Amino acid sequence: MDTTGTAALTDAEQRATVAQIGWRILPLIFIGYVLAYLDRVNIGFAQLGMGTELAIESAAYGLAAAIFFIAYFFFEVPSNLLMRRFGARIWIARIMITWGLVTVLTGFVTNYGWLVVLRFLLGVAEAGFFPGMVFYLTRWFRAHDRAVALGWFILAQPTSFIVGGLVGGVILDHATWFGLSGWRWLFVLTGVPAVLVGVVTLFLLPNSPRTASWLAPRRRDWLLERLDAEQGPETDHGVRAQLAALRNRRVLHLAAIYLMTCTGGYGFTLFLPLIVKQVNPGYSATAIGWTATVPFLCAAVAILVNARLSRAATERRYHVIAAAALGAIGLALVVAFRTTPSVALFGLCLAGIGVFAYLPPFWVLATTGISRTQAAVGVAVVNSIGNLGGFAGPYLVGQGASGTAVTAGLFVPIGAQLLAVVLLLFWRSPARQPGSTP
Repeated sequence: MDTTGTAALTDAEQRATVAQIGWRILPLIFIGYVLAYLDRVNIGFAQLGMGTELAIESAAYGLAAAIFFIAYFFFEVPSNLLMRRFGARIWIARIMITWGLVTVLTGFVTNYGWLVVLRFLLGVAEAGFFPGMVFYLTRWFRAHDRAVALGWFILAQPTSFIVGGLVGGVILDHATWFGLSGWRWLFVLTGVPAVLVGVVTLFLLPNSPRTASWLAPRRRDWLLERLDAEQGPETDHGVRAQLAALRNRRVLHLAAIYLMTCTGGYGFTLFLPLIVKQVNPGYSATAIGWTATVPFLCAAVAILVNARLSRAATERRYHVIAAAALGAIGLALVVAFRTTPSVALFGLCLAGIGVFAYLPPFWVLATTGISRTQAAVGVAVVNSIGNLGGFAGPYLVGQGASGTAVTAGLFVPIGAQLLAVVLLLFWRSPARQPGSTP
């Protein structure tokens, strides 16, 4: 039993409090992140029809898919600073509504130039959502509970691919209303829900435990005491103190690791429909979409399993290392057995597990290795630098692809995953002191 402070709760009450918080906030931010990732990667399915209509080759597609992350890089830190100023409720709603509108507009582009412009604007609009939510969860969950909470939140990534795979191919094959091509409807039908959920967020998402009317005062006081004891008091030291994260060597080390895993992950996921098409040339868009869901179903299970396994671990980096290595092995199998569909699909499943299952323990490493003062900017720095891999991965895979032989470009994500393993071997978790700067 926790007997410290003025708000002691029994073990059963502590578990009930964590469960109540989870049920109240995780479903909403999970749905938001499903839509965020879906609107980020729907271009992978749209390319199956858009490529022909707009005459976009693999290399040009790689650039269009990747330009999102350049904008994401530049606007992510400012976005998190603004979220601290305006509060999560208003700022996250703003992010969702604007990215939804940009996604809808993408369905009406008439040339490659406008596609690139709108992909860039999508990065501007969406910047700050993921690191904002990671920072937001540090205000609700102790480190012990955060791995599982992050696991449920990050589950949205493979879920978005599963949803995209199940409906993306069907929309491409069958949605031709009002004379618009299926790929155009794919953008419209995935953009509108983001706008609607953004409006709901404006009314339902509390900024912090202090403003959650549904949390009993005794439970709220206990939670705030525990978070203050673990992370240090939540005080505003000004923008300069927050920006010190830009010079923090541990933050930059984490960013380098994340840069490599994102290069590998996005290089694989944004080309998955084209990889499946190469492995099975006779597949329709619907068959490609449904086949592409299999690696993400495996990834979804692996995320939750790895999150629970790492919950009580004293050294979480080994859970990250194992996943990154598995991703490299899976991609290598795809390259080696690209003409053997059954083995290639097995490799895609291993790759899917590897490029997603590392995320919960990695973000616990990040949020426990950065002081509360620097957390908002530090998490944004790690995510923004890391997501440059979202530019490098697709772009380099596209450049390395030989005509329609997309698997020729997979050596880039394989190498990136292995470099992530090397960088992780040099990581050492700090001995945390409340409120200290690592």
